[in-house]
Amino acid sequence: MDIEVYDGANTSDLTAPAHVPAAVVRAAVVDARSPVPTGVHRSVALSVARGSEKTARLRLERLARVAMSTGRVDDPAMVWATDWTRLPVEGYEQLDRSIAATWGTASTRNAMRDSVRAVVRECRDAGLMTYDEATRALSALRPEKLGRDTEKQARGHLSATQVKEVFEALAADKSPTARRDAALIALLVGAGLRREEAVTLELSDLDATHETLVVTGKGGVVRDVPLAPGVRRAVSAWLEARGDDPGPLLTPMSKEVPRVAVLDRAMSVNAVAAVVKRRFAGDGEAVRPHDLRRTFVGDLLDAGADLSSVSKIVGHSSPATTAGYDRRGVAARRAAVEKLSVPFV
Repeated sequence: MDIEVYDGANTSDLTAPAHVPAAVVRAAVVDARSPVPTGVHRSVALSVARGSEKTARLRLERLARVAMSTGRVDDPAMVWATDWTRLPVEGYEQLDRSIAATWGTASTRNAMRDSVRAVVRECRDAGLMTYDEATRALSALRPEKLGRDTEKQARGHLSATQVKEVFEALAADKSPTARRDAALIALLVGAGLRREEAVTLELSDLDATHETLVVTGKGGVVRDVPLAPGVRRAVSAWLEARGDDPGPLLTPMSKEVPRVAVLDRAMSVNAVAAVVKRRFAGDGEAVRPHDLRRTFVGDLLDAGADLSSVSKIVGHSSPATTAGYDRRGVAARRAAVEKLSVPFV
């Protein structure tokens, strides 16, 4: 990819580039995170040096698609090998125009912009770009403001009846697998964990009284999560079947009968999704692990918890992200205002 301004692009001909093959992206992430990357330039490698594997893959793929959307490059490897610190501000402005002309929704356009902005931010922090250079580049790719979709915020929440029925069915099943699944679901819907966080838990992350859990979230940020009484009971019941040997808190079950916990490895994120889908199987749409996290946030806000506290519990970097899970509508906000006393006479 040449470091130059992309002049002469016909925006009416722009179409979103196809997704980069997953194997190619995975190989690029491995190279970027190696001690001495060979194909990924340092300016790009810095943007995926930390965080989850999933985030790194998304960032590299989106960065490649953004550059390819200009029509001037068709090889993602060239995009990743480029020294992005040499791209002038006019080039970043052209990328922004290309993003605006290529992708149809503001949320997608913002995600594409963020892939480039992440490179700029990391280059600035590493001293590869001056503060002024980075500021101009970031300003050229300013995210669009998104209106709050109240209907979307109301979707993905489970009713109290749904959750109760699942736990009742699990309680009736005395098998170790059912105890494991009950603990998993309790941690998702009763502690708001992401599925990636749940599978990385170790037994040592749980305190002696089972009242608090140490969780490592996105970006390696560690937080303490208090456990509700029902969650503690579900976890304790699972530990009776699992045992107290060190290792992953949530484990696969052996294929042999009687089934026992396999302590040498943790559950996979796909296994978590399969458990949730199976246990919440019904006539409606399949339930996803994130629906349980969304429900947890909605339940806390409905119960009167303040947004800042809930944000800290679930590990959001900003309460604004937590607000996106708020299922309360206009009526709830109006009721809150009605409680105010304004002494006008």
